[in-house]
Amino acid sequence: MLYDLLITGGQVFDPLNKSFKKADMAVAGGRVARIAPSLEGEKASEVIDASGLMVTPGLIDFHVHIFWLVHRISIHPHNLVPRAGTTTMVDGGSAGAANFDAFKEFILTKSELNLLAFLNISILGQIFETQIPGMPSMNEYEDLRLVNVSETVKCIEANRDLIVGVKVRAFHGLTNLTPVHAALDAAEEADVPVMIHTSPPPPSVSQYMPLLRPGDIVTHLYHPQPGGLIDRQGKIRQEYRDARERGVLMETGLDRWHTDFEVMKRGVGEGFWPDIISTDVTRFNVEPFVRDVLFTASKLMAAGMPLEESLAAITINPARAMTRPQLAELKEGGPANITVLELLKEDITFVDFFGQSLKGKERLCCHWLINKGKVVK
Repeated sequence: MLYDLLITGGQVFDPLNKSFKKADMAVAGGRVARIAPSLEGEKASEVIDASGLMVTPGLIDFHVHIFWLVHRISIHPHNLVPRAGTTTMVDGGSAGAANFDAFKEFILTKSELNLLAFLNISILGQIFETQIPGMPSMNEYEDLRLVNVSETVKCIEANRDLIVGVKVRAFHGLTNLTPVHAALDAAEEADVPVMIHTSPPPPSVSQYMPLLRPGDIVTHLYHPQPGGLIDRQGKIRQEYRDARERGVLMETGLDRWHTDFEVMKRGVGEGFWPDIISTDVTRFNVEPFVRDVLFTASKLMAAGMPLEESLAAITINPARAMTRPQLAELKEGGPANITVLELLKEDITFVDFFGQSLKGKERLCCHWLINKGKVVK
């Protein structure tokens, strides 16, 4: 048989077992046709020699902002391909029920990538987030008439193929928890998770963290003190431990001022690494801080997170969080969304928004990206 693509000699990553196995892989018709220890002698229109490289399911960036030109800070999703190695991107609440149809029409369905979204509990999403110098900041919950449970649920029901959960922002200065309670009500009714944006108080994590359910997601895990992951004694705050024990997922949402390397190093040092590694990428942070999900994962590895855990956090963990495990599977008959990675050995210094440095000795980079069976040039 003449295959469309052969990937030979690579170490194939199994996210379920967090392990590697040397194998060849054949692709035909947008699907994984065969996986075997060796496919020597087989013919294909294109061959990739992955010797010394890692072959993983197409990576997932679980928190991006891609409502291009409407949410002013959003980036166009194609600006991150292929260097990011992602075949799935999940928008983190840029749109709400009143403008989701436009997001769907002009962005989500206009890409060969797998683009999904959390729906903001505000019906207008984050479109007030203009970040224009000299203009007072606004947020999507200043008028609580925009916080609408029934419209949110109706939008989710009509777009279950694209919407994976409800987003709410417990940003600094939020005057009450009405948006948080509304997001939880909508998520409960629609049977989807909530992603909650965390930041320094007010409000305090002690007010909203106990409300979160198993499968809900806390983003901006390593935001600066006070009131964050690390308490005044330098230990993991109990609210975070309690939440994780009952099944709440922890996600990086790196961004700029939402991540402090000192907090990250202490958290990872105590084994409190993220379930999900994501960027919270926008057009204002993509350079030089965030870049892409591989650069972000490399920072976590420099802080002490193991390679296998880091790869799981950009494949199977976010896929499960969306109840779409097939997005992180490489199996015969499954979709051929594949990333071929190199663990580049080099001395590198990462720098955070606050000027703090983190030294690493390796970095993940994408050599080839295969989306729906086609090599992305």
